[in-house]
Amino acid sequence: MKNSYLIITAFFTSIIMSGCIVYQTQMTDVPLISEKNDLRIDAGVSLIPAVQSTVSYGLTDKIAIQGYGNVGADHNYYFQTATGLYKNKGNDRVMEVYGGFGYGYGDAYKDANPGNLLGNYQLYFGQFNYGKIASKSSGFEIGLGIKTGYLHSSLTDKNYYDWGNTTGPYDIYKDESILFEPVGFMRFGSGRLKFSFKLGSTLIYKFTNTDKNLPYGRLNIGLGLNYRL
Repeated sequence: MKNSYLIITAFFTSIIMSGCIVYQTQMTDVPLISEKNDLRIDAGVSLIPAVQSTVSYGLTDKIAIQGYGNVGADHNYYFQTATGLYKNKGNDRVMEVYGGFGYGYGDAYKDANPGNLLGNYQLYFGQFNYGKIASKSSGFEIGLGIKTGYLHSSLTDKNYYDWGNTTGPYDIYKDESILFEPVGFMRFGSGRLKFSFKLGSTLIYKFTNTDKNLPYGRLNIGLGLNYRL
């Protein structure tokens, strides 16, 4: 019971502080491409305020490509591209492995001593996906994606860490980190169009400037529509 309370508290704290983060858990679609010319288009919103969309396509019998982007509050944004391999393992089970690159911008604001931490970051990542796609007898789909990557960020401290510098020049922190980001999903509906629900989490471990906490969202929920052509 105590653990459940801590999880719920952490989740709503993440949502309340959504305007105070540089990076949020990405609600990238887990497409589960199963054959050549398989196309998935996913679009929706996340509880940490943002709109996002993913397009995934089976380029050959083994290779898939994917593009994703989101735009959030405070001019925050993130885009990524990925190429991967997929395998239909039968019984409507699909496995995918992707590698890709992401680029984003974040702007975190702190109320206590008004200040901003803002700048760009790049992510080099790999992702493993596994799940079940719809069958002739069921429109239900479920699966899990696990992303791990190397995160490089270059962020300007405008009185976020160190208060009192009102004129500049401001300190710039270049950080190297490891990112771990699992996301689970469920899709419901008949035919090609389905309602999608995603739940994801992020953990970032910094190797540099470890005394300076990187503000990021640890939990997120995504709701949207998913179309398969």
